[in-house]
Amino acid sequence: MTITTNTTLKEILDLHPEAVSIFIKHGCDVNSECDESIHDTELELCEAMCHLDDLDGLIKELQALFDK
Repeated sequence: MTITTNTTLKEILDLHPEAVSIFIKHGCDVNSECDESIHDTELELCEAMCHLDDLDGLIKELQALFDK
């Protein structure tokens, strides 16, 4: 899977629940900050809503996880 700004949080977490730790590293505790309605939101829109500090860095680390 290729991670882009259009990938949803749900798509990521369904395949790799451990990705939560990567989100935390980038400023968003998915388990405590994101309710179910946000899970279907694209990363691009999550950037402002979820206080992500580096969307490009987040995508890069998520892609590395998916490439393993």
